[in-house]
Amino acid sequence: YDEIDDRLDAALADPQIGGILLDLDSPGGEASGVFELAERIRAASAVKPIWAHANDAAYSAAYAIAAACQRRMLSQTAGVGSIGVIALRVDQSVKDAKDGLHYTAVYAGGHKNDFSPHEPLTPQASTALQSEVDRLYAIFATQVAAMRGLDEDAVRATEAGMFYGEQAVTAGLADAVLPLEQVLTEFAEHLAAQRQTLTPLPRASPAQPRQRLTSSTPVSDKEQSMTDHDPQHTQQHKTGDP
Repeated sequence: YDEIDDRLDAALADPQIGGILLDLDSPGGEASGVFELAERIRAASAVKPIWAHANDAAYSAAYAIAAACQRRMLSQTAGVGSIGVIALRVDQSVKDAKDGLHYTAVYAGGHKNDFSPHEPLTPQASTALQSEVDRLYAIFATQVAAMRGLDEDAVRATEAGMFYGEQAVTAGLADAVLPLEQVLTEFAEHLAAQRQTLTPLPRASPAQPRQRLTSSTPVSDKEQSMTDHDPQHTQQHKTGDP
C-alpha cells in the first residue's frame, strides 16, 4: 500500500501526467492500511482522473482500491468482489503432541495468549476475533457502498462472492467489460476532451485590415470560411498520452 501511495503522489505531482489508470491483478491483501489508501485515491481523483481496470482480478482488498476509482472496468475473463474479511489461525497443538513438544506460556494479561498456535482457540479468543472481523467488514461494506453509490445492504448481500464479466456490471461492482487496450483508448480520449474543456481560449491576434471584395474577386468557400472565422471562438485542440 505504501508503494502504491508513493506512486500516486508522484503521478499527482507530475504535470505531464493527465490521469491515472490502475491495472489490477490481485486476490487481495491485508486489511491494515487499505481503507486509508482507498480514501486517498478517492481524494486524489478530484485532482486528476483515476480509473481502474481488473486485468484479470480485483478481489477483496484489491476491490477496495478499485471501488475508490471514478470508473472501474474489467476484462471479459476477469472477476471482482470478495467483499469480506477473513482471519485465519493455525492450531498446531496436535502436531506439537505428535512431535513430542509441549509449550508452556507464561504471560501477564488475560488475553495475551488468546491466539497462540500451540493451544486450541478458547471461546473468549474466538469471540474477540469474530468481533474484530465484523468491525472490519462493516468498514469495508460501508466504504464500497459509499464509493459505488450502492445500498450497504446490497453490498453485504453479495456475501463476499466473486463476480465475473457482465455479472459484475449487473451487480453494480463494475461499469463495463472492456479489454485493457480499449480502456486505454477511452481514457486517452477522456483526458483529451478534458484538456480541451480546460484549455483557455487563445487571444485574438491584432485586427488586420480586411481586403474589400468586389464582384470581380473570386472567393472560394474555403477562403470565405477562413476570412469570416472569429479567432475568439477557436479552441485549442491538444493530443497526447495520458
